[in-house]
Amino acid sequence: MAELRKLKDKAAGHLAKGRFARAAEALAQLVKAEPRDIALRQKLADALRKAGDVRQALLVYRDVADRYARDGQLIKAVAICKLILELDPGHAETQERLADLYARKQGVGVSIKGMAPAPAEPGGEGEPDDPPVEIALPAAPPSSAATPFETILAAARERAAGEGAELLLADPFHGDEEPPPAATAAPAASLPRIPLFSDLPHGAFVRLAERIVLHRVPAGATVLREGEAGTSFFVVASGSVRVEKGTPGGPAAPLATLAEGSFFGEMALLSGEPRAATVVAAGECELLEIRADVLLELAREHPRVIESLGQFYRRRLLANAMATSPIFRPFGREERAEVMGRFRTREVPAGAAVITEGEPSDGLYVVLSGALEVWKRRDGDQALAGRLREGDLFGEMSCLRKVPASATVTAARRCLLLRLPRAAFDELVVTYPQILELVAELADERQQTLEAIAGGRAELGEEGLLVLV
Repeated sequence: MAELRKLKDKAAGHLAKGRFARAAEALAQLVKAEPRDIALRQKLADALRKAGDVRQALLVYRDVADRYARDGQLIKAVAICKLILELDPGHAETQERLADLYARKQGVGVSIKGMAPAPAEPGGEGEPDDPPVEIALPAAPPSSAATPFETILAAARERAAGEGAELLLADPFHGDEEPPPAATAAPAASLPRIPLFSDLPHGAFVRLAERIVLHRVPAGATVLREGEAGTSFFVVASGSVRVEKGTPGGPAAPLATLAEGSFFGEMALLSGEPRAATVVAAGECELLEIRADVLLELAREHPRVIESLGQFYRRRLLANAMATSPIFRPFGREERAEVMGRFRTREVPAGAAVITEGEPSDGLYVVLSGALEVWKRRDGDQALAGRLREGDLFGEMSCLRKVPASATVTAARRCLLLRLPRAAFDELVVTYPQILELVAELADERQQTLEAIAGGRAELGEEGLLVLV
């Protein structure tokens, strides 16, 4: 054990000083001593690549990709295949392997076509002490490059119409219908559910694999920045990233840490909205990037792929609502799903009124995506009384008090909403009295706000704050 520790220290020292050939010699000895440690084999391949021994590096990388795939670590295997293509862009066999990786749904025991299975060997533990990453993430392209889901969808519909085909279920805004169940996390050892990949025919995925970009990102580097346009989404191939949200006048608040196999950035890409959070590399990591222009090209060639993207988009919106909206917050996961099952989805175009003052509302609403404005009549004019964003509720006063709506709610931009019909609302508050308490408190607060604005005693200021006048 002491000898192995010395070897690891020796290899790390050579890597730190840029002596890659000598580091490769030490790492080769470590691989012989710990043959089942895939991470050591990858470090050996990295050292060989940096030492300029591309031929030997390719051989080791191919072995590493096979081992990762058979171990169920398919995202890592894809990343290694991309490394092989960086070293040898004409390596058609690797492109075929990439397609096979995602063509197979098994999480463990996957063999890649064209690679010989590695022999069974005694176990060993790896230590992720890779040398500093030398390739930084390139700057984000200009916002004009963004291709929101609506553009991709339109291209797919145009293609389908030209072929006389009907594109079903592609649009996530699908009328007043029952929402699909929220997505759940995949097991750590299984293939992450990325519909774009898993629903592609073999040939289409080969073309997509050629366009996937592998980034080696140093610790602390910002991958995505809150407020930027969404031009791509990412899959974590190795390492982890932190998701952070800005706070007024203070440091960024941590939201989550995403490990290997997680993907992020897809919501801004599909919705066309700015990035909702900042993503930073928690340590040295490898990320696979799928650009919007690649999705657009794929949609034009294979319009039915958009069906799965649309379903995935809706599921992510629903999962976000379950995690953030106050109406679902008091419940555990199973109860949240049961409560959400009573809602229906509704699309609202920009400028349309969802609820009109003086008329009864048709239910309780939860904002899934988009933005809405609340207007109150005052002296014959309309005064802005509030703004609604993702996760917010509205329509509760009319449902609770059985009276006409006390304000008008209009869509500031295209929105997707969850609607709980009035009859279902009455049943829900009886079954779950905690919802009744939450809705009653919200209704009282909003009633006071509306009365103050209608009476000219207050106005809505910046950032939605009520200002006394």
